[in-house]
Amino acid sequence: MATTISDATLTVTVNEDIKLNGQQVGSKVVQKISGINEASRRIMTVPATETSILTLGTAASSGGYVTSKIQYIRVSNLDDTNFVRLSFLSGSGAASNRYDVKLPAKRTAIFTSAAVSGSNVGSTFNVFSNFDTMKAAADTAVVDIELFVASK
Repeated sequence: MATTISDATLTVTVNEDIKLNGQQVGSKVVQKISGINEASRRIMTVPATETSILTLGTAASSGGYVTSKIQYIRVSNLDDTNFVRLSFLSGSGAASNRYDVKLPAKRTAIFTSAAVSGSNVGSTFNVFSNFDTMKAAADTAVVDIELFVASK
């Protein structure tokens, strides 16, 4: 079966608009990502216990994406009070890696690659590795998040 989906260009605009002491110091950055043929948007409730919100692998799966084809991931915390912890996990056992991000209420985080790295205090940066699972956990009460993913 031949696809009937044509590749499209995703346009991402980041616009900071602030005037301090009469001077405009904000900025506008526009990025165009071509070749996008998969996109999904999901609003979901995240409990206070860690739960998987996105998986990556070598083949597409139910709720999962191909790691090498990821181009853009946006997570927005829709809650007006509580933060959400985003955890990026890769590997298992002694070879496992974890990278955590605190996403405050009403804030957004953008990721343009599956490559992450983390280290203990005092350790040196080693290498990037692709995460295979993104998990989320609400601070003290459930939060709603919006997850947007675009891939090739």
